[in-house]
Formats: sequence, structure tokens, C-alpha cells
Amino acid sequence: MKVLVLFTVFLFSFISCSEKAPKGEADRLLDGKKLRLLFSDDFDRSELGENYKIQGGDWKIRDGALVSTTAKNRNLVLSGVELPENAVIELAMMSRSDAVDVKFNLWGDGEIHDHGDGYSFIMGGWNNRISVISKLDEHEKGRSESRKKLEKSHTYHSKVIRLSKDIYWFVDGELFLKYNDSEPLKTADGFNRLSFGNWKSDVTFDDLKIYEIK
Repeated sequence: MKVLVLFTVFLFSFISCSEKAPKGEADRLLDGKKLRLLFSDDFDRSELGENYKIQGGDWKIRDGALVSTTAKNRNLVLSGVELPENAVIELAMMSRSDAVDVKFNLWGDGEIHDHGDGYSFIMGGWNNRISVISKLDEHEKGRSESRKKLEKSHTYHSKVIRLSKDIYWFVDGELFLKYNDSEPLKTADGFNRLSFGNWKSDVTFDDLKIYEIK
């Protein structure tokens, strides 16, 4: 009897271990595709370095992370790396301000713009009322929106996947927003930059990774 019980426990454990965990939506989007790591930055140093260009504001590295408390929409541009058109971008982001309002831009041209460069990804914007993906202007009429309230001092892990005209923004493993662009920005036209954005929030960014989708 003991042998039968032990065998049953062993068999159940074997089956359980053999089953693969169900794939999330991000995994399904990338299923069968190869990723090549182009760039990563854990900001574990004292200076920004030659890969970055400051448009304005108080961007700096502190305690192993990128931080800013005021920039008034003057970005920190990753000037040393060009984004592929189809890519995965991962980063951690957090705001210590009640207004939250933490943001970054992808597939921009890296020039100064008052209201967004390329596609803007804004979490808890407008005093923590609206999160968006927008194109060329954060006030774009066709932007994708969420009215979910965000938490200050919580580290959110973002993953953006771009597949041609479709852009998916995952936050903490869940699909947060999706944006479909019938006339997508092209890297061949110079829209190939990543930048970190801020207005007047106490924001932190870390653990940046950029992958090319082959």
C-alpha cells in the first residue's frame, strides 16, 4: 500500500513538473522570433557617459539609477544607440511624486519637442489621471488611453514590443496599452531614438534593455 502511495505521489510530481507554465501574451507575441540584445544599462556608475545627450533638466545618476526631479519636457536622449524598427524595450520606472507622471519616448528623432518625441509612453500623466501611448504629440487625438490610477513609489516594469504597425506596452507582465499606427514612424526617416522624459516629478529609471527582433 505504501509503495502504491509513493508511486502515485511520484507520478503526480513528475507530471506537474513536466507541464510547461502557460505563456503570457508577451511570450505569445514573440513566439518563434529571435531576439538579439543590442544595448543594456543598469546605471551602476557615477556619470551618464557618452551614450547620452541631455536636452535640459537635472538628469543624473544616483544610487545606481537614472533620476530627475525637473526637466520641463527636456529629455535625456540615448544618442549612442539606434532603435530597430521591430524591437523589445524593457525598463524599470518609478515616481515618488503624488502626481506620478513618469514617461519615456521611443522611435523619436532625438530633437527637442515640447509635447512628445516619436511615440510617447506616459504612466499616470495629468496628475495621475491618464496613461497614454501617443504619436508625435502627447495630446494626439488618436492616442491610446488608460484611466487606471498608478501608485507612487512603486517600481513598474515596462516591456514595449513593436511589431511593424502594432505597439504593445506591458506593465508588470500585463498588457497595459496597445497602439496601432496605419502610418508608422520609420527608422529610415530618422525615427530611431529612445529618450527619457519628465516634467516636474521625482522619477527614477533603471535596468534598460533593448532587443532587436530578428
